[in-house]
Amino acid sequence: MTEPHTNTGVNASNPKETGGPAWKKWAVFIATGLFCATVLLFVFFQEPEQTAPDEKKGVDVGLPVSVRTVAPGGYPATITALGEVTPLWQSTLRSQVNGRIVTLSARLQPGNTVRAGELLVKLEDSAYRQQLRETKSRVAQAHVTLKAEEREAVAARQNWKRSGLEGEPDSDLVLRQPQVAAARAELAAAEAAVAAAEEQLAQTEIRAPYDGLIVSREVNPGASLFAGDPVVHLAGLDVFEVAVQLDAKQWAMLPDDWRETPVSLVDPEVGTRHAAFAVRESRRLAGETRLRTLFVHIEEPFAQAQPLLPGSFVRAELTGKTLEHVLRVPESAYTKQGLCWYVDEGNRLRAWQAEARFFGDGTVFVTPPEDAVNDLRLAVSPHAGFTRGLAVQPLEGE
Repeated sequence: MTEPHTNTGVNASNPKETGGPAWKKWAVFIATGLFCATVLLFVFFQEPEQTAPDEKKGVDVGLPVSVRTVAPGGYPATITALGEVTPLWQSTLRSQVNGRIVTLSARLQPGNTVRAGELLVKLEDSAYRQQLRETKSRVAQAHVTLKAEEREAVAARQNWKRSGLEGEPDSDLVLRQPQVAAARAELAAAEAAVAAAEEQLAQTEIRAPYDGLIVSREVNPGASLFAGDPVVHLAGLDVFEVAVQLDAKQWAMLPDDWRETPVSLVDPEVGTRHAAFAVRESRRLAGETRLRTLFVHIEEPFAQAQPLLPGSFVRAELTGKTLEHVLRVPESAYTKQGLCWYVDEGNRLRAWQAEARFFGDGTVFVTPPEDAVNDLRLAVSPHAGFTRGLAVQPLEGE
């Protein structure tokens, strides 16, 4: 019998059967690689076209910034300062004589106004009337004495002539000249005593020295007063004064002839304006503030439609010299750090340290940047996000 033949190397001897699976793997790998390469090439060549619009957009669009075109020019300086309204005249009336109050004016109350010469307080005056009568009696007696002495002097002169003696007597007592001089001096003293008594009698009536406002009352009906006791504190109503303090820069902006310069006093609480004028200066620097004081007067403050009350704090505004080459910018454009921002020709932010020369109604007048030769596109409302060189989109007039 023929033994079965066992072929143990069939797989190894068939090259087609042994390489089949490996060839398929390589084919899949190569196909996948070609596909990925194709996709990458497609994406690479398509990306510039897709991003080009965005890049172009990035050039044209930046941070929107509202701007206003400003240019240096000449502007009259507005000088502003704060001050308190005070009466030009204030007096504490005091009793000049002793006495009991017998009459007290019904208007002698704080807040009331009185006219010049109006009776405020009347003191009991019987003792002063008696004193006046006595001094007048003394004057009458002095007149009699003087006439008698003058008559005696005339008689003495006649007797001397009748005596036949030549020249003048050894003593002027012979002709009674000293006696006449003494009588005349006594008369003058008596008349002066009358004047003093009349003055003391007049002082029993305490009257207002000028039109004024009763600020405080220090007496009551029936009270006794001694010379020097306070009676009433009176404030004048004709002229009020405001003392405003200016620094050296503000003072330099005043007109050369600043006296009688019109001044507008603004009451910030009610918004009223009152016409006033500058009258004088302190000619010294205040010790604490090192500022110089300008005094402003307002006449007839209670005669205006809206009275200006004493004690009010007001803002004084006056027009000074014209300053050249300054920028007029809104207050919102001037930062707390003293910076102003503008947009350059390349639409990028720039800033400069601006010196505020003076302030107006919602505006600030500042020095322009040193390199400014043309109009500036000023950023109206800068904020914390501003940085130098930042690309922006200026929006004019917004």
